[in-house]
Amino acid sequence: MSEHPAAGPPYGVPTCRNSWDEVDRLLADWAGQRPDLDFTPVGVVTRLSRLRGYLDAELAGVFARFGLTSADFLVIVTLRRGGPPYRMPQARLMDALGLTSGTVSVRLDRLEKSGIVTREPDPAGSRGSLVQLTDKGLELFDRVAPVHLANEDRLLSALSPAEREVLADLLRRLLSSFESGSIDVAASLGLVLEPARLARGRRQAVGLSDRAGLLVASVELGSPAHQAGIERGDLLISLDGVEVISSTGLALQLERLLGRRTVRAGLLRGDEEVTVRLAMPAVAGG
Repeated sequence: MSEHPAAGPPYGVPTCRNSWDEVDRLLADWAGQRPDLDFTPVGVVTRLSRLRGYLDAELAGVFARFGLTSADFLVIVTLRRGGPPYRMPQARLMDALGLTSGTVSVRLDRLEKSGIVTREPDPAGSRGSLVQLTDKGLELFDRVAPVHLANEDRLLSALSPAEREVLADLLRRLLSSFESGSIDVAASLGLVLEPARLARGRRQAVGLSDRAGLLVASVELGSPAHQAGIERGDLLISLDGVEVISSTGLALQLERLLGRRTVRAGLLRGDEEVTVRLAMPAVAGG
């Protein structure tokens, strides 16, 4: 018998085949077809994509019972969560939904015809409109929301409450890296940072090693970061020995370190690892 046990499945695929999903089968196939390629990211990205399809279909089924689409309900929710008088400029609604003016107008036309919202000229003098949820829209929200939330809870039945918290935290870290091109949680240190996904691309473009971290986009003169010698283009990779590769992780680490006078910041300058001593602000946010 060999003294070296056989290696388990690659890419995080469980040894127990009975626990596999369709993505595990896909990964196992690729391990045999192209073992020279690293398919590990497929385990996350493809699962997110497949889950999105299942979840969207389940959510749409609930909204259809009330004569709505998922897009309709998103408009209603956005107006409702703003509080009385449940009204906002159309341009602000467009930004909140992350949609183009034309797409928002189509949605509002449909909801206005149903008596769920009204539109009127903005008295501020702009060419835009004010969109307001009607009494019918408020009543509709009160009927749909409990059913919708119970449905979402049902869809997460395979996860325990603790597992849901872990998943929400991981998704928060990933989503935050896409929702902004820069990270300002370290503003109190005088740093503006770029997320790891952008940092890796920029480093690869200039022939530097592929390493996850937060790229220093700017350093404020006279700030703790400037006094510590941190430079634009440095890659922040750790704080007090803890890896920082997301804005969420950095914010949490900065909160843990409150009260400390100084901490060690690990940097990658080019491909050379550098450690500097960084003065901490007295309170969060400066």
